Amino acid sequence: MRKTLGLFASILLPFALGACSRDLPSAPSTTAAATSVRPAAGSFESHSRARVFTAAGDITPAVNAFRDALGTLNANAPGSQPGGRREINWDAVPAQFTNTNDFPVDFFNQPAVGRARGTVFSTPGTGFRTSDNNFADVAPTFDGPFNFFSPIRTFMPVGSNRMTVDFFVPGSTEPAASTGFGVVFSDVDREGSASIRLFDAKGRSLGRFEAPTAPGGFSFVGVTFPTSVVARVEIRSGQAAVVTNGLDLADLVRISARGHREKDDDDGDDDDHGRRRNPDLVIMDDFIYGEPIAPATATTASASVSTGTVRPADR
Repeated sequence: MRKTLGLFASILLPFALGACSRDLPSAPSTTAAATSVRPAAGSFESHSRARVFTAAGDITPAVNAFRDALGTLNANAPGSQPGGRREINWDAVPAQFTNTNDFPVDFFNQPAVGRARGTVFSTPGTGFRTSDNNFADVAPTFDGPFNFFSPIRTFMPVGSNRMTVDFFVPGSTEPAASTGFGVVFSDVDREGSASIRLFDAKGRSLGRFEAPTAPGGFSFVGVTFPTSVVARVEIRSGQAAVVTNGLDLADLVRISARGHREKDDDDGDDDDHGRRRNPDLVIMDDFIYGEPIAPATATTASASVSTGTVRPADR
């Protein structure tokens, strides 16, 4: 019987108050506070500590702190480095795989410079989609609440609000593990709508971690461990799939002529404007994660980060 251990975490950095610097609607910034984060019942964590980074609104300080915790940005070449990190910001995705539902699940694990990043995706849905218009071509209503963090492409699973990231030695089929994983979400309206759950190579849960809310803005959650232990990540982006002509939770909030907010009733029936109560829909931008390393290598690898020239993640 597996023993449940406490997973302690520190939420780092005071986050700046106010909206993001990208001319977005106002979004709250969370205030840093020390907290204890425990895995769900039956989970396993082989390390005494994990570091948890969260932010809403102006997430840049937290994202940069998370990057620093993982180490130097490595070149996107086949093979593992002894430490550091890799990133995906979707902006190197070519036009043929943009605004379509057939984004290759192994696009960022192909044995070629630029694409060898050690990640393969899966989803209970029907595929994946990158967008250069924040999915406004899927539904015009998404043009407002959804935004990119790093210009200009964003990402989502198709037909589902869930996806899985498995790690491999970049450019190979050899399973690997990472020191941590973080993701940028756009337009998280409800608590619990966006989260990541991490697993080790034996399928044991390392904990589930939620991104804070930031309606119309950005949310970030990232977790690091002392060694390369994360083999798989399950991501929940919103309460339902982003669908054609869909309406987000934000579409239910109206500003009246008197300047106060009105919300739909709880009964789920159409209101006088023909709108229905809808789920919180969320999209994603940057994935940031520790260098994927084969388990045998990870046990002997130095904790120091690799050195080299830092390059933009997708250029």
